[in-house]
Amino acid sequence: MHFDVGKLNKRIAFIAHIETTNAIGQIILQEQVAKQVWANIMPIRGFEQTLEERLRPETVYRVLTRYHKGITPDMKIKYKDRLLHITEIINVDEGDFALEITATSKEIKDGKE
Repeated sequence: MHFDVGKLNKRIAFIAHIETTNAIGQIILQEQVAKQVWANIMPIRGFEQTLEERLRPETVYRVLTRYHKGITPDMKIKYKDRLLHITEIINVDEGDFALEITATSKEIKDGKE
């Protein structure tokens, strides 16, 4: 597969949940930037679903980036003011040179995602 790195023109951050201990010794999960990379992001489809009797728009994105070890589906992608939830990660041609990631973005209404 031909991989055009010139199209990787969007800066994204992979957000991971890190276990830390607070002041009273409790283990808490904190979101932390695990890695910042260049990527190509393209919306591939959008749809709406009902949730608590209201419409909730959702967009599915295809994110293409160079291969990075340690990227997992439990991470999130931060792009501008959006938080994308990873649904699938494909190591393109199993060649360790590119990752094709499918992620969803849910519109936030009333402070809730």
